[in-house]
Amino acid sequence: MSFVRPWPFLVLLLLAAASAHAQAPSTLAGISLGDAAGQYKGRLVLSKARSVGDAPWLRRIPVRADAHFDKGYVLVGTCAAPGRIARIKMRYSDESLDFFRKISGEMLSRYGDPTEYKGEIDGRLMGNKWSFSDPWLRPVSLILQRAEGEDPEIGHGNTVKLTNWGLLEAERACWQERHAPAVSKKPAAKTGSDNGYLPR
Repeated sequence: MSFVRPWPFLVLLLLAAASAHAQAPSTLAGISLGDAAGQYKGRLVLSKARSVGDAPWLRRIPVRADAHFDKGYVLVGTCAAPGRIARIKMRYSDESLDFFRKISGEMLSRYGDPTEYKGEIDGRLMGNKWSFSDPWLRPVSLILQRAEGEDPEIGHGNTVKLTNWGLLEAERACWQERHAPAVSKKPAAKTGSDNGYLPR
């Protein structure tokens, strides 16, 4: 009976993991996740930073247009690391379906098969999501989408979104811990003729 040593298989797994890790994206439109927004004064419109209504632990800062993107924004933290970039979302200047197919193919070649389809059956929303880990093993997602409607939540055209979920979660947890309501002590139960063990 022959015995196959497991180490070559483990080495292959480690090499594959290292390769996937090395390909994990961290920069979009010249902006990198985890960086301080203040170092992109020429790229971000810092004076127009606004709070995010349902997520007070974040602020949204517009990104100036360039040769590839007509608009976009970054989300930065307000608590654990104020001003640190946790998400970058950009809309491509080219809104065509041909361009969407082109960049979809390039992302498939670079990052492999997506982990999730981000679209709808009617074809008005198409897209893919890739999942990675950053060097600190925090989850990172890359989403490429195309929308053909006028939904105000989604918009129209081709968009790409790069998010470090670990950074977002750190901001949420920090804010919630700092703004947790004070726990009040319950008043001691009054004893009466029922000796304190009956419902009142």
